Amino acid sequence: RQLSPDEMTRPLDDGWSAKDILAHLAMAESVNVKFAKLMLSHNQPIQLREVAQDYPDYLAQHHAKFTLDSFNAYMAEKWRALSLEEIVRALNDVRADTMAWLTTLAPEQLERGGQHAVWGDQNVRGMLKILALHDKFHTQDILKRKTVESRQ
Repeated sequence: RQLSPDEMTRPLDDGWSAKDILAHLAMAESVNVKFAKLMLSHNQPIQLREVAQDYPDYLAQHHAKFTLDSFNAYMAEKWRALSLEEIVRALNDVRADTMAWLTTLAPEQLERGGQHAVWGDQNVRGMLKILALHDKFHTQDILKRKTVESRQ
């Protein structure tokens, strides 16, 4: 809210705009909450199989090799086609879905362990903590952009 629409869409030195960061947060939360749900429903890690089903063109482009950096770059390109309003709406929707899901979890479900496709051995609680830290980290990135924008 502190940045104008122009400031939200202008890329900085790292190539990402604040809009790109919001899209990244929505995507990351959506994918990783899905991974946490899969951890609760399956004994074996099936996350990459799910990524292949959800994003078949990603794995085709990257020769069936998943890396976090290449997936983030792929998703950033896909989300850039959306308007700022669509991205904000998507982030709000993802967050509302996550919060609604959290209210359904029993304490023992938070402790359910499994293998995350990127983060290795995790439990659901740990994955949610990582998402919260990820959100906080990128919120700080956006706030830093406001400082940079105000100097220009």
